[in-house]
Amino acid sequence: MYSHNQLIFPSHLEKNSRFLVLAGFSLNGPVGTPFGLRDGVDPYEVLGNCPMAENLVIARQYGITPLILRLNGTHGEATLMHEEQGVPVLRFKTVEAHDECNNIMIHLFPTHMVVKGLYTSYSYYFADYKNLHEMVFAINQHHAFAQGEIEVEILNALPLSGLCITEKYLSFENADDGYHYMTTPEDTEDKMQMQLELLRGSMIEGEGNDLYYAGELIGYTTDTVVFTDIPYEKAPAALTSIFGEFAKAKTEEQNLFCSVIIGSDYFSGPRLDENEEDTYTGAVLALLDYKNQLAEGTYLQHIEVVLGSQDAINAEKGAVSCAASYASMRFSQLKFYESATNKGLPTVGSLLSKELEQDEVAKLSGSGYICIVPSIKKGFVPFSSKNLYSQYPLFSKPNYLRSIHYDVRRITGFFNQHIGEPLSITLLQSILQQVNTFSEELLDNHPLYKNLFIEVIDYSPQQVSLSLAFELYGEVESIRTSFTYTPSSEVSVQW
Repeated sequence: MYSHNQLIFPSHLEKNSRFLVLAGFSLNGPVGTPFGLRDGVDPYEVLGNCPMAENLVIARQYGITPLILRLNGTHGEATLMHEEQGVPVLRFKTVEAHDECNNIMIHLFPTHMVVKGLYTSYSYYFADYKNLHEMVFAINQHHAFAQGEIEVEILNALPLSGLCITEKYLSFENADDGYHYMTTPEDTEDKMQMQLELLRGSMIEGEGNDLYYAGELIGYTTDTVVFTDIPYEKAPAALTSIFGEFAKAKTEEQNLFCSVIIGSDYFSGPRLDENEEDTYTGAVLALLDYKNQLAEGTYLQHIEVVLGSQDAINAEKGAVSCAASYASMRFSQLKFYESATNKGLPTVGSLLSKELEQDEVAKLSGSGYICIVPSIKKGFVPFSSKNLYSQYPLFSKPNYLRSIHYDVRRITGFFNQHIGEPLSITLLQSILQQVNTFSEELLDNHPLYKNLFIEVIDYSPQQVSLSLAFELYGEVESIRTSFTYTPSSEVSVQW
């Protein structure tokens, strides 16, 4: 049992907060609603013994309080009818999402009701409250600040009088821990398809080219998502498509680059098995083949696949992907423009994939995979930080994309602060002066940008369009973008 006050919800945090999100399956915790755990709360107590809890422990070692997006499971629900008026009046939902929550019971009397939970019981006498709203507030206060096991919402604001005329019981239904979604080594193809269907429904909506994200992360800046479950090699096309389209839509929504980090179970054991057969060669060839079969598209700019496993904190798990270590290191220790290549991973104490040979690492890195390798001075490091996009080399470097999206967002901010004002030439000149000053300060000793060219390509009192070209050190080509500003809405950026 966990209590509501052990959790943190994004609505309680600054809207400007930048989040690392752990998405996947667990045995408990709120479903579909992003949440975090307060310091000192045992993740295994809330989430169960699962990879998500392991990943959370790793993130904490970097000083991060990640958001958790649990995809599996169902909260129990019960609807109470107003007995006198015969219409639904209250909908109850269990705080936890596991099978035992179906045993929670509400015992109703004409004068009061008793919520009989798995661990606690609370009584609510109707005469103590002026109206339905007051009683609902009291129930939810128990949920928020004590050990209440249910929360409730009003469906119809009716009088407390006549709520219950004869004694009865109200039971909960459909509470489920979603254990059948948990990833195991013995998973069948049918189970994986079931997992992928749940994943797609949780992350993206729409069809064809009209895809968007409509989950509860809307409005919150999602920097990095770590998927804690299905390894990349089990469904490379589906995972990259689902998460790539999600991150692409999220990037457009927040105008800040969003990346998804996916791990792999390959190379999580010794190179030679008990029969002295090489288990690495086939895995390397398979990964190269998977990459060649992926449909090329800009969505791959948002996907990073980490190869390498470390010892799990929970010894029963044996090994866990280095994906969370890589993501947490970059999120907490690097600026947007800094590459994660050859940066130390202090939470990786031992590497199970250190038997990869140099030519294998070179081939995998050339295909866009991030190989974690030993380093004499730094312990273990990413050999090369890349995404899976290979059409244009400039766009395969996450730090380029992260840095430029961040600075374009800052530039568009000079326009967004004037939303609602008439777009006069005087105002435009004033904004451009601020932008040019910002540009000069940005270029001063910037490690990536050699130059930044800003040009007005179209102006009218209704809108203005600008182009930006970032010239980078050591690169022949520039990265270009443009955006359009209208006084009635936020800036629209085109990449």
